[in-house]
Amino acid sequence: MGEDEAIDFESLKQTLVFWNIDDYPIPVDATNNLGPIFGDISKALHLMGFRDGHMTVWLYSEQLNYDRKEVGEAEVIYHYLPQSMSYSAALYKVPAMTLYMIQYASNIGPGPVNLLVIAKPKRELHRVLQCLKSRRHNVLIVEPPPPDEKFLFSVDSLLENARFLGGGKPRFKALLSHYALEYDTSQDYYVKIKEDVSKTVDFSERIPTVKGVRTAVFWDAVDCPFPLSSTPDEIYHSIASALVAKGFSARIKIWAYLDDDKKGSWRDVLLGDKTWASRIYFLPGGDKASRRIRMLNDMYLWERDSSRSTRSYEASLVLFADQFKDDAYYVHMLQKLLNDRRCDLVLVNPTLDINKPETPEWPGLLLDKGASWFADETSEISEEPSPQKHEAEEEIPEKLPVMSDMDYCRFGD
Repeated sequence: MGEDEAIDFESLKQTLVFWNIDDYPIPVDATNNLGPIFGDISKALHLMGFRDGHMTVWLYSEQLNYDRKEVGEAEVIYHYLPQSMSYSAALYKVPAMTLYMIQYASNIGPGPVNLLVIAKPKRELHRVLQCLKSRRHNVLIVEPPPPDEKFLFSVDSLLENARFLGGGKPRFKALLSHYALEYDTSQDYYVKIKEDVSKTVDFSERIPTVKGVRTAVFWDAVDCPFPLSSTPDEIYHSIASALVAKGFSARIKIWAYLDDDKKGSWRDVLLGDKTWASRIYFLPGGDKASRRIRMLNDMYLWERDSSRSTRSYEASLVLFADQFKDDAYYVHMLQKLLNDRRCDLVLVNPTLDINKPETPEWPGLLLDKGASWFADETSEISEEPSPQKHEAEEEIPEKLPVMSDMDYCRFGD
């Protein structure tokens, strides 16, 4: 499909507009009156086939300096903007807007909602949009103007520069005789995604379906390194054994994040094709700040894809990283995650005295000395272990992986 090819299109779902005002500044003459711009965006969407009739606009700025110890109830900075019968709008100042795309796209329904993104392409933004597209959301992006030109927020400019992710310009054509004919993401509940253990689960598509009590681990493998002499299966076995000894479910998946900006043979192998048997997945995270953003995005995608149950606290989420506990904003976003998922959350902070991967006590010492339980009712983090809130289910524990004769990559090789 060509980038400029016109596509017959109609959607009766709601459209969410995400506008990065750092990339595309608000025109000077519209600073105090955004109504005409919002009106033109709404008209352009209507002509492109987005026919819900109401549009929600979020303006984001990532240029901020906030007190990491104190964050307000909502976001770092949050302002209501003028509303009308056809649109609502708000302005946020936050570290990254990708998290909100996942959150709102997952929780506003009936879905899948449509997204119009007015932002310049960046690595994590592009990845998240691809993830949402694979989950049936219609993703529309605005192509940036030439470097020496400013973007015009007019109907004609939006029609000319807005394209579906992957190519094609939508143009309205009546295709749906009734709104119920459009796909509803509530049907995802009945679609079981089978697991292929040979593939890396990287959230680029819906994760395999797992029902019942389970444990999900998100691990910053830079700030909390693995033993250099261990294979992926040995690492998984050590972590899983330590978690099971603490009472966690043996149905464990581990996502480990590396700094792929650094070159090295062992990193290249781990981020390549999966050749080990266990459910540990190595993902590129970039530098320290980028890893934190991606890890939180992936936790929200995990929450979105996870099987729902009438029972609360059937899942445990264990986070090994030193970037969350002392930052009030990220603690607040973890609180939102718990409100949606109703799971147990354990934060493991790898301080220098316990962050010793080559010792026999690893990784048990991390759980013994560095684990804190997140109290979802109060957003407080307790140093004392909290009893699991879910009732134990009768289950056959998943066997930990048996080492094969395959020539696995070792971290020190």
